[in-house]
Amino acid sequence: MKQNLDVILLAGGESTRFWPFSYKNLTLFLGKPLLRWHIEQLQRLGFTSAIIVGNKESIDAIQEVAIPKKFTVSYAIQKEKGQGYAIMAAREILPESERGLLILNASDIYEDELLIDVCEAYNDDPTALYQGAMKVNAYFPGGYLKLNDKGNVTEIIEKPKPGTEPSDLVRIVVDVVSDKEKFFEKLEKHGKHPINGYEGVVNKCIDEGAVCKPVITTREWLYLKYPWHMLTVMDSCLRTIEGRNIAPSVKIGKHVVIEGSVIIEEGVRICEGTKIVGPCFIGKGTIIGNNNMVRQSHIGENCVTGFNTDITRSYIGNECWFHTNFIGDSVIGNNVSMGSGTVLANLRLDESPIFSTIKQEKVLTGRSKLGACIGNNVRIGVNVSTMPGIKIGKGAFVGAGVVLGEDIPDGMYCRISPTVIMSKNTKSALGSREEFKKKI
Repeated sequence: MKQNLDVILLAGGESTRFWPFSYKNLTLFLGKPLLRWHIEQLQRLGFTSAIIVGNKESIDAIQEVAIPKKFTVSYAIQKEKGQGYAIMAAREILPESERGLLILNASDIYEDELLIDVCEAYNDDPTALYQGAMKVNAYFPGGYLKLNDKGNVTEIIEKPKPGTEPSDLVRIVVDVVSDKEKFFEKLEKHGKHPINGYEGVVNKCIDEGAVCKPVITTREWLYLKYPWHMLTVMDSCLRTIEGRNIAPSVKIGKHVVIEGSVIIEEGVRICEGTKIVGPCFIGKGTIIGNNNMVRQSHIGENCVTGFNTDITRSYIGNECWFHTNFIGDSVIGNNVSMGSGTVLANLRLDESPIFSTIKQEKVLTGRSKLGACIGNNVRIGVNVSTMPGIKIGKGAFVGAGVVLGEDIPDGMYCRISPTVIMSKNTKSALGSREEFKKKI
């Protein structure tokens, strides 16, 4: 359907809570950056162009994302923190038109129907502001919507204290602005506060008489805020796979079992005795070793999962090497290798939900099963054990035999120094087998 909205995709956040990973919007799912998923969705819904706002560190990589034919992308650079600054960065390159403005967060996942509902609401009344919203059953650390008796938004309250929420509706970054110029004027004047400026401008518009309507969705809304959210988004992407999509060049050994929906790309080799349970994605050139178990997982390109490795409900990046490992409910970046016998524990002994430390604060992950989150370019020695919810920073090394119960910062080397005692051996291994039998 033809759309009459200009689109801004916000992709300039610093992703500090996403550590040990970065550039959420460029994370590959089924071989495509998340940003590409957004662009294809917009094209599927009838849009023909968008403005992507990045930051100075990410903009070059963002511009390398392949753009579908018959879709036009312009780029802007956000120079300071805050959604207000991001939107202002796009102002200069927005086309002059009477169309409204659709603002989306490029690190969120929206079902088509949510965006369709928002667009249809705008088409019915192109004079109002619109705010995507979802009902929650528990406290969510985000913006809450306060409504009047007509069901319209009277205020956005950012991160109220638990127990003081004005409603059960939380804000989703699916915003529609009808009068762009008026909104930009207020944004220029009031909206550059790095934390709460944008919401303040919406509240200012409401105070001055603008009608702001919530578009409440029951559809799926996913977001990448913390590193373990990669698993939730992975699950959503894997569910889009239909049937067995196995490239002609894939080599499959004897006694290999493949169940469920899969994408197995060119040049993959699956060795004897392995079982793959979909939905699964296996990227180009990867070797799945003998007697492996791969379940509901995403494995990138040019990986080697050596003998007797179990990969379960996990996201694996490119160029990773494993051998006799257990990788459960974990997120692993690019160029990571593990020595034989290393295990990423994913379940507490009491089976209670797992916490993870974010900026020196314990955060409940909401997961009873969560392994490790490991950044790029990490090396892990033999017989290492990581406790549930542990994070390992980029470029870190973990020596053999470590039992890891805390996060490792970027670029650190974690090892133990066992004490070895040596003395003269007074025992003998010499003697016949017959003499040994007599002694026992």
